[in-house]
Amino acid sequence: MPKNYKNLTVIVPAYNEAERISETVAALRGQLDTMGKDGWICKIYVINDGSKDETRTIAQKAGVDRVLSHTTNRGLGAAVRTGLRAARDDGADIAIKFDADLQHDPADIPALIAPITGDLAEVVYGNRFERIAYKMPFVRSIGNRVFRQLMRWLTGWPLKDSQPGIFAVSKTYLRVFSMPGDYNYTQQILLDSYLKGMRFDHADVAFRERTTGKSFISLKYPFKVLPQIIMVLVAVRPLRVFAPVGLAFLALGALVFGVEFLGWLLTDHFDKPVRSVNLVMGTGLFGLQTLFFGLLAELIVYTRRN
Repeated sequence: MPKNYKNLTVIVPAYNEAERISETVAALRGQLDTMGKDGWICKIYVINDGSKDETRTIAQKAGVDRVLSHTTNRGLGAAVRTGLRAARDDGADIAIKFDADLQHDPADIPALIAPITGDLAEVVYGNRFERIAYKMPFVRSIGNRVFRQLMRWLTGWPLKDSQPGIFAVSKTYLRVFSMPGDYNYTQQILLDSYLKGMRFDHADVAFRERTTGKSFISLKYPFKVLPQIIMVLVAVRPLRVFAPVGLAFLALGALVFGVEFLGWLLTDHFDKPVRSVNLVMGTGLFGLQTLFFGLLAELIVYTRRN
């Protein structure tokens, strides 16, 4: 183990996971105790996201290092954000997010953090698809493919799995991470880390079928995730959002102007060079304002970062 890595914190978001949280903590503790013999200082934080059952009490009795509780159910993204902030503030060199339902195997943790300790990456996502133990439902499988391709396009990274339940991040990323959305975390972290110049890697991990609890993924998933992706883009690289919008409106105004002006020159059907004056001026002004707003936002983000 490199000397600059010794503090490892596993964060476990949990919402109504009383049925299995104790088993999850015990499995994690067994793996972390083994790593402790190699010099790691390991902690487990459970983030109780407004559970209505005994998740909080059972987690405390199971011997976790901290239980951080939300008074209401704020969402998985909010729970992960709370856990990562706590890990960062408590001096973690590496933070791992682990599902409370034990779909993943704690024995995969050493492989998951290896790219970080080997100075190959700051963000490592588990890749479930090489060792998945059940047939993923069709709708969920299609959703995974769609979002994987979307994140590949946005980041340029050779993503194999864009939304696993297990990932690891280094202290370098913990210092600068931003997650504005409360619903999901996977796409937010991928995009945020890419835009902040982090390095990414995968580690093959086991993935078992859920036997308790309920998945947060539903038909509403795409409609909640896409706004979060836009929020991250606006917060980190605003010009990437506002420039295409502004240019699109300028192009629309220019197209209308060009068509009507040519029609006036070449035919007798137009009584004046531009008939849709309000449309041309409106789209043109909106496009310019959007571009200037994007430039101003980019300048503000750059100033704050430097």
